[in-house]
Amino acid sequence: MSGAFTVSCIQFTSARDYEPNIRVVSDLVRRARDGGADFVMTPENTGLTEPVGKLRREKARDEANHPVLAALREVAQETGVWLLIGSLAVDLSREPGTAEGEHRLANRSYLVDPGGAVVAHYDKIHMFDVDLAGGESYRESNAFRPIFIGRSPRPASNSWRSPRPSRCRPAKRIGMCCCGRGQSKMGALCLPRRNGASMPKAGGPTATR
Repeated sequence: MSGAFTVSCIQFTSARDYEPNIRVVSDLVRRARDGGADFVMTPENTGLTEPVGKLRREKARDEANHPVLAALREVAQETGVWLLIGSLAVDLSREPGTAEGEHRLANRSYLVDPGGAVVAHYDKIHMFDVDLAGGESYRESNAFRPIFIGRSPRPASNSWRSPRPSRCRPAKRIGMCCCGRGQSKMGALCLPRRNGASMPKAGGPTATR
């Protein structure tokens, strides 16, 4: 793909289990392709939205056995689109470098090419940790592991896995980031630019269809 291309942003209500989300997202990707999209993006938490921490960990799958990743790779190959999966909850227990006893998951985004291959992935940096005036407190970092290299905000696992020539991508360089907010918003937009991206991507929370 070169020159101008059409992008479709999918929004839907992420359910608590994989199968309903696979059905809905697969259908929406096909509809987006039928409507002329070359590059399709899905929201954060595309795989599932499970509010109960214990159940979330039980339902999480590692990358090699993740049903949503496998299904959407097939859909990308079927439709011939570039597909940006906003994020999936990924079990890290079998990944090299994971500390013993680490129970947190990765909030991981994937870029899939028209052949169904994962060409890049990105683990979320900025967790939603906040204390509200009414006493409510949210700690995403209790459930998901942020990725850093030393003091640099560059994620350790964010790299092109199988680099393709620039002319084959929907843009020369795509910057992947997830859920820029508040104090991290400028970083979410500037980090991809600083690393040479011509098209930064910042995913947000799952929205209703």
